[in-house]
Amino acid sequence: MAEIPVFRPLLQDRALKLRIATAAVLLPIVLWAVYTLSVKSFLIAWGAVVLAAAWEWSALVGIRALTWRLGFVLGLLALQISAWYWPKFITHLADLTHFDGLTALVTWGLDYIAFPTVLAWLALGVALRSWPDKLVARPWPKAVQVLVAWFVLFSAWLLMARLRANFGNAAIFYLLFLVWLADTGAFFVGKKWGRTPLAAAISPGKTLEGVYGAMLVCALYTAAVGYFLEFNFKRIADFVILALIAVLVSICGDLLVSLYKRWAGVKDAGRLLPGHGGLLDRIDSLLAACAVVYAGFLGRELFG
Repeated sequence: MAEIPVFRPLLQDRALKLRIATAAVLLPIVLWAVYTLSVKSFLIAWGAVVLAAAWEWSALVGIRALTWRLGFVLGLLALQISAWYWPKFITHLADLTHFDGLTALVTWGLDYIAFPTVLAWLALGVALRSWPDKLVARPWPKAVQVLVAWFVLFSAWLLMARLRANFGNAAIFYLLFLVWLADTGAFFVGKKWGRTPLAAAISPGKTLEGVYGAMLVCALYTAAVGYFLEFNFKRIADFVILALIAVLVSICGDLLVSLYKRWAGVKDAGRLLPGHGGLLDRIDSLLAACAVVYAGFLGRELFG
């Protein structure tokens, strides 16, 4: 196939080739895991990924001592274990008290955390877009940085697990490809046509043109998925709108981690993945987008 001239300089970029090579190795592994793992195994595997990301995030917060970095990770692990056993504890309590509706109430709460999480991401997005210079110049207190990091990581672990349990591995496949296509569209369009900075003080390489590229690619992708699933026009339109919101929020996740990196004075969160940086650099968009996708799917199921 002939090489497209407009992208020739990009395809000759060694860093880009390394990035593509790493993705080519990781992609089959991730897809195989999503396809084959049971709900419980997926929850454990995704939990391990989130804990590894937490280790990288602890350095961005400025935690240097090994003991405190382990404490940061173990704090998140404690939240995961609590969420794992909480429904079982509530079920036992319901049996003891003969309050049959208690278990349903707790399950309802675990699901509905998606909606305030989306609102929190939208609020963060407004702040990141409106005051990037002030945010970079005035880092949050360390305790706030830790709490925000825990909230992002824990909510992403929980909502991805709920998405897999309630909507199956097809929903995870859809989400992963949505985020990957958004990143790819933003990267190539931004590299070639990007002129208007999105939040230069936080991430100089991101542009509004890149955002538009991500939204266009994901709108086409989602419309194609809806057509393949034989959705009617109204449902495809809803599906595309949800995807566009998810893309915008995924960019907020990327910007938030970039803000932490600015505060820490580093380019990447780690060096685990050649061409991509750390694990956190690879999943930052996913951490945010999963809340929107799960809230959208849940809302559609609840309200039709």
